[in-house]
Amino acid sequence: MTGEPIRCHPTIIVENMLQIIVAIALFLFFLGRLDMTLVAALGVSALALTLLFSYRQWKRTLIRFNETEVVIERDTLFKLKKVLPYSKIAAVNISQGLVNRIFGTSKLMININSGHNAIVPEASLTFKREVAERLRSEMSRHLYDQGLPAEEDMRSIVSFSTKDVVIHSLFSVPTSQTLLGGAFLANSVLEMYNSVTTEMGAGGTAIPSLFMFFLLQIVPSITQLFRYYNFKVHRQGEFIHLQHGLIRTYKTSFRISKINAVRVKSTLASRLMHRSCIEAEVVGIASGDSEGSSRPVICLLKDDKTIRKVLGELVPEFVYERTPGKQPVGAWNVLRIRTLVASVLLVLAMAYPSALLHQEYASQEGLSNLAAYILPLLTALAIVAAVHAARVSYRVREIDLGEDLFTFVNGILDREVVVMSYDKVQMVRVTKGPIARRFGVSRGTVHLLSSTGSKSITSGLFSEEQLDRIGDIVMERMTSGKYDHRLNGI
Repeated sequence: MTGEPIRCHPTIIVENMLQIIVAIALFLFFLGRLDMTLVAALGVSALALTLLFSYRQWKRTLIRFNETEVVIERDTLFKLKKVLPYSKIAAVNISQGLVNRIFGTSKLMININSGHNAIVPEASLTFKREVAERLRSEMSRHLYDQGLPAEEDMRSIVSFSTKDVVIHSLFSVPTSQTLLGGAFLANSVLEMYNSVTTEMGAGGTAIPSLFMFFLLQIVPSITQLFRYYNFKVHRQGEFIHLQHGLIRTYKTSFRISKINAVRVKSTLASRLMHRSCIEAEVVGIASGDSEGSSRPVICLLKDDKTIRKVLGELVPEFVYERTPGKQPVGAWNVLRIRTLVASVLLVLAMAYPSALLHQEYASQEGLSNLAAYILPLLTALAIVAAVHAARVSYRVREIDLGEDLFTFVNGILDREVVVMSYDKVQMVRVTKGPIARRFGVSRGTVHLLSSTGSKSITSGLFSEEQLDRIGDIVMERMTSGKYDHRLNGI
């Protein structure tokens, strides 16, 4: 850390240009009906101005890595001076996209401890790969009082093969998304079958349905395959080091005290295979894209024995003996009434459309006659599914209040076991509607300190006293001295 001013690698101009070129291309596409000479002139002029702007911005932006802070200064029309003290930096991550791989560069992303910058990095700086690695290592000594493990010393707690990555990519897609994609696939197959048997052209919705299946099921699986290829997770002292990626590679390190919650998750398909994955909700590691989510996967889908091993070795601070409590009978009464009301409303909504279909198709022969009964059949299936979902919800949801940790178990199709620390709780909100109030149950929503996950953590239906106990324990820990302020030194 010499403090001498340096610039980002010039290829940052290319990165910025690519984003702007896409925007210009879309704009020119909508101008396509104009004279092509005018469109071409506008395009060339816009690119020239963009190149000049990007070059000037790169030339006049200097970065200094001092002993106590990082300073970024930009002397353009809109001047900028950004000072990032090491004491406020939460994490320093490295990402390599396709452009970076081509030019041998890496993005050094700096996150500070704030709600906004846990989603978008405060600074994203492009350097040659070896320079970015060296700077990250030197900054880590300031941040963590220890260096990063060498590449050859990065031994994952559990070995993740290509087969594991493929299984995770295929079966970690949310079940609701998979079912919807399957419905679109079935519709496209049915449309194609009808087009063949009736000697007509391809069905009107066959191609759009096939596209939706591809968008909902295939694209997410391929994306995750590329994202988690060569997955490694390693713990060194109080730090977890994570890296993965095929085309875009991503490396991050974070302190255990930055973890707000640990989630053991499983989809319906993965649960049939007795596999689960682990996510950790972490403050301040995001990179502005899905690679750097504030809830990184720290273990791909693995069998139950391996999951227990990873939890015990990687995050033992979130492991304890649980004695879970089930929802009371009042919760089942609430779920039954809600299901009954929803079923009645569904029947009323489908009555008129069902009568119209019956009037139109009841007199026809063959498969067309079945269309007269399709809506009543689908309505009945929806009601059966709702009743089953209520039963599963009542059976699955649990709560456990330990001495230092507490747990919510949620999910119908997809399940998650969320373990949280009392010392990370910012607020507990207990709510109950008129039906829940009648049967003496409530729902609790826990907000964790500086948690920037896309949703809060909500419990099932339990007694108000049991949910209020979470807030009481937090206050008791603060007054008795058990509250660990170091966990919240963020």
